[in-house]
Amino acid sequence: MKKKIALIAAILVIIVSGLFLLKKALYTRRKLSFTIDTTYYWTKQQIQTGCWTYEDSPSGFQYNLYIPEKYQNDRDNESAKLPLIVTFHGSDERGASYSKYGRMFVRESFQKAIYPEGAAVLALRSRINYFTDTHSTSLLIQNVCLKNKCIDQTNIIGYGFSQGAKFVVQLACDEPGLFRGVVSGSGFHQMTFSELIKTLPIQFYWATSEDDSGIFEQGSPTGRKVGKYCKNSRYVQYKTRRHFFVELQDKTGRIKKDGTEETFVDWMCSVVNEK
Repeated sequence: MKKKIALIAAILVIIVSGLFLLKKALYTRRKLSFTIDTTYYWTKQQIQTGCWTYEDSPSGFQYNLYIPEKYQNDRDNESAKLPLIVTFHGSDERGASYSKYGRMFVRESFQKAIYPEGAAVLALRSRINYFTDTHSTSLLIQNVCLKNKCIDQTNIIGYGFSQGAKFVVQLACDEPGLFRGVVSGSGFHQMTFSELIKTLPIQFYWATSEDDSGIFEQGSPTGRKVGKYCKNSRYVQYKTRRHFFVELQDKTGRIKKDGTEETFVDWMCSVVNEK
């Protein structure tokens, strides 16, 4: 009888240990090896305006890149470890990439809060009126990081609105090693089970509104899944906000230790400064 009990106990220990190791493996981000590709590395045109650089690449991508002033002339400083926020606009609003979303993340209050040295911001413009081709977009982001060594390649947050939110989630599914965190505002990508498993280590902030007809029905099921299963993720659902983008002081509904309600910026800080 004792041998039987010991054998059962040993089997249970093996099963529990196996489950623990499986969970650890599922929630560990796989490192992405960044690739240099001259089509995405070099630029046809470059214009410097303050801390922003506008670049036009041979691949057809146009973007604005913000590097904090301290590192404008020290972009090869790998010790800076600047997090990078990449913004993805909605359909037919290419102009909003820099003016609306990019500039939101360079406000002084945000830059001081997010990381001791501030954060880099990459405001992408889609090649047509909306984003397509996750592989090319991933290569562009990789090459921007390779050109600016002050950016931490392991600390990239993708932020999207509407079609841009759908696309950034798809990009995270196709390249699960690229982003540490992903923000979906009024997004509508419907994840498959295999995509959910691949993105378990990614931290999501997913927000929808019940009166956003057509979008809510598609986006909310995935939002609930990632909010429940993915690491340090949030799903926020509004009743009457219609088609909206996530703003810095949006609340998550969670109460912090100091008794105040967690904001989007609080969540961003937890992702970026993760040990």
